[in-house]
Amino acid sequence: MRRLLVAGLLALSLLQPSTAQTGQAEFERAIASSLDSVYMLGVARRGGGGPEVFQLVGTGWVIAEGKLATNAHVAESLLENASQGRLVAKRSWSDRDELALSASSIRIHPAYGPWNARLKRVVVRNENDPNGARSMNFIPIADVAIVEVEAGETAAPLVLADPAKVEPMLSEAVVYLGFPHENISGFPTLHAVPGHVTAKTDFFFQRAPWSDSYLIHYCGPVVGGASGSPMLNRAGQVIGLISAAENNLSANNERTSFGFAYGQRADLALELLRDDFDSVQAQRNGAWSQRLTNLLIAPDALLEQLALGQASKDGVTQLASTNTVTRKQVVVKQSESAKLQVTLEPGLRYGFLAAAHDGSDVDAQLLRRDNGEQIAVDMQIDYFPCLWVGPVDERVSVTFEIVASERLLGDTACTVHVYKYEPQAIAPESADSSLFLDRTYEHSGLAPNPAWFFEVEEGTQFMLSGESPDNLDIDLVLLRNGEIVASDESGDAVPMIVFKAEVGGRYEMRLRVPSGAATGAAIVLKGLTLAGAPPTLVAGPPKSRADLLADLERFMAEVWRTTKMEGQTVVEDVVFIETSTDIALEVPANLVPVFVALSPTGEPLAIEILVGGEVIARSEPDAMPPVAALTATDAPRNVTLRLLGSNLPAVPFRLSTVRPQ
Repeated sequence: MRRLLVAGLLALSLLQPSTAQTGQAEFERAIASSLDSVYMLGVARRGGGGPEVFQLVGTGWVIAEGKLATNAHVAESLLENASQGRLVAKRSWSDRDELALSASSIRIHPAYGPWNARLKRVVVRNENDPNGARSMNFIPIADVAIVEVEAGETAAPLVLADPAKVEPMLSEAVVYLGFPHENISGFPTLHAVPGHVTAKTDFFFQRAPWSDSYLIHYCGPVVGGASGSPMLNRAGQVIGLISAAENNLSANNERTSFGFAYGQRADLALELLRDDFDSVQAQRNGAWSQRLTNLLIAPDALLEQLALGQASKDGVTQLASTNTVTRKQVVVKQSESAKLQVTLEPGLRYGFLAAAHDGSDVDAQLLRRDNGEQIAVDMQIDYFPCLWVGPVDERVSVTFEIVASERLLGDTACTVHVYKYEPQAIAPESADSSLFLDRTYEHSGLAPNPAWFFEVEEGTQFMLSGESPDNLDIDLVLLRNGEIVASDESGDAVPMIVFKAEVGGRYEMRLRVPSGAATGAAIVLKGLTLAGAPPTLVAGPPKSRADLLADLERFMAEVWRTTKMEGQTVVEDVVFIETSTDIALEVPANLVPVFVALSPTGEPLAIEILVGGEVIARSEPDAMPPVAALTATDAPRNVTLRLLGSNLPAVPFRLSTVRPQ
């Protein structure tokens, strides 16, 4: 018996390497037969009379003769750069045998735009509290596109797996072929990167049958440049396109992958070869809308929280049934508004709230019935418009009108709540009175991570959002005691965080702006209270002198890195500002002086430079941090640096010099 057992173990030990070798051989054949069909996509531009420079955007691969598949976000980047040079595909950095790409032929999946806009707005329920909110980062839906080749011949199309016949198993080995290059040495090179399938879900991270699991979770290194790469199984069939990865973000905004990534199922790209691709997606919209609805805070609970947030500002601590005018469900259609008639009684405050069940962007207005005069309007980009009016002096009939502000994916059900109460203390009226933060930040071109601080009560639920009209890839990070508690670092221009403060205290919101963003770029920041007392904007925490100077050093290091210059420190110190502080400085000859200061609390701070008592330079209005510079002169000169602020306890400042170019 023992001899048989030993023989069996020996046979097994011999069998395992053979199986592994067979699998490896399959992969080697699959990779070898696919290499020529994978390209780097980018733009070739010529500037300043020098040689043409190629900028890599992502990876593409042959899905049909003369057509390349890639990610939608790669295609968007190609379109953005189309006016700056030639769109090309090539197999290597030095490859002269290019494919010319047609910008006008780019076809992006029809679900990509409307669905991802919707996912940025929704308030997802907490699995431990159905009426509570949580922050959730979704992977972009249907992130696939097709680009046609205008000139040049492609290699043979890759073979796509038929999802009806081929389903990847969990832990199944796969490989992607692409051009990852972010923070990788040397020129971009075609890599075959092995990994494993770790999960299969729908786009809402819910387990679903394979027929509805369009999101493939992948374990393996993925960095910039790999977007659009084909994901192959052992048979050499494409099962997905690499589209996103979880990354750590360093202090200088450099990303590093920590192994978890995502792919779009490949047949989504195949759909774009059909003339009726719009109708194919239209058949899914209803089911997807229902799945998203199941994830959201129930409309009744959401509206109750929003209403109580406003009522508490008016001194009303609870809303009883006697405060409810009506609760009903209406339907909003693409070109038709839903209307509700209400009569306002004198001396009462009224709240008109609605919530679209599927997250559609809907707006609302309140009109007088007798003359059509608009009393209030909410056109915020969200799915829960809120209007508060009154108290009024006389009885008046009004119409509450709800209308879609985007192209709907179908008729949209909306829950409507109308409240009334006698306010104990009148809060300021606002189209959205739950806002505790509403400001536009103008990027200085030098400060990548401005921060704001809030005092938050335990149990408060709130939403933070940013929007870049210039379509910058901005991020929002929420910290407590220096630790990240929530963030939205997905690659888009509209980050959003939904958070419930289980612990009260001071929180920090940090905005991350990509290096190279244009000076003066405007970013809209909003904070919305969902439940509890509104957070209060406060000054930042006190810092030591050493910490303040270290902050200034880090900031200036980023300045020199982004401007590709090298500055020398002449004077550096920390001062107190009551309303203004003057500092006498000597500027060396033949050097450009650069003056900068940091507000340690986030409060406004400005710089003026004076010579002989006359202001000759000043920082840009509302610039954070303020920066001012002068031209170089042939002889040294004495200047006055004037720092303007209001009760700023410790302001680090610096005079640096740069040699003129």
